[in-house]
Amino acid sequence: MKKLISLIFFAVSFHFSMAQKSFDFRFWEDSLISLREDVMIAPTELERMELNEDFMNLLESILLESNSFKFKWDSVKNFSVLTSPDKLFKIYTWYVIKDDYSVENFGFLQVYNDNRVKYVIYPLYDKKNVIDYPKTSIGNHNRWYGAVYYKIILLEAKNKNYYTLLGWNGNNIFSNQKIIEVLHFKNDMTPIFGANVFKNYTEKVNRIIFDYAKEASFHLSYENHTYNIGNGKRDPKSKKVVYETASGEMIIFDQLIPLEAGLESIPAFFVPESSLNQGFIQDNGKWCFLKNVNGRNPDKPKPEYEIKTRTIYSPIKSR
Repeated sequence: MKKLISLIFFAVSFHFSMAQKSFDFRFWEDSLISLREDVMIAPTELERMELNEDFMNLLESILLESNSFKFKWDSVKNFSVLTSPDKLFKIYTWYVIKDDYSVENFGFLQVYNDNRVKYVIYPLYDKKNVIDYPKTSIGNHNRWYGAVYYKIILLEAKNKNYYTLLGWNGNNIFSNQKIIEVLHFKNDMTPIFGANVFKNYTEKVNRIIFDYAKEASFHLSYENHTYNIGNGKRDPKSKKVVYETASGEMIIFDQLIPLEAGLESIPAFFVPESSLNQGFIQDNGKWCFLKNVNGRNPDKPKPEYEIKTRTIYSPIKSR
């Protein structure tokens, strides 16, 4: 294996010394996929971490190539590559399973810097175990709460863009996590993770962390759904707020509940309810929390009931 890695890095150096047009990104994408497979099947944590370091070094070398941002990475299957909707940055994330079955996340953020007139690479190392208050923490790439991201949503405020990242974290042997992270940039394009963009939520947070049982399946996605919203009026008889049905793109997720009473503080015993009933909609540069969502996609109407003629069996009369 060490010999193979040495050959790969020799080849990378050789290719980097050649003309730009001859650099074969597809070849190196395949090499990264193969190396990730080696990381995932290595028998010990030490071997997995050593191979992961080789993977990071190889990926960083490729990302430093001037045209790397244009490469689509459409064959990747064992690590995540996402491009922001405005094409400002790409984020690469993956994980390594440790011997105690906890998960450590890694990544790179590749973002264009106008002042330096080039793409800058920020390495991402999982700091979730050393962040004291992870739900309220705000920090740069050196205080990254690790996750493998699968969706980027642009949230436009008055004078600033926020990028909402939906991600998964294998956490530990007892629980998994889903993350709603918020990424934004300072004037010098330094990345900042965490932001006060959640409105009317059940607690004050700068990122949202859903902690749930290892065996459970928790749904967190960005989809077109219907929801109820108050119209500012009240029913003259009941005095209750009158709600109207609206629809649109939203972050939607299950509500987590403990399996039994008395287990409210133990994530390993939290499971999602059977229906999607909570979410966030965009509202003037904020994510506005909705606690009662219909969880129904208006783009997929129920099929109309079709009456079909049935043939009822009748025995043949004997003559």
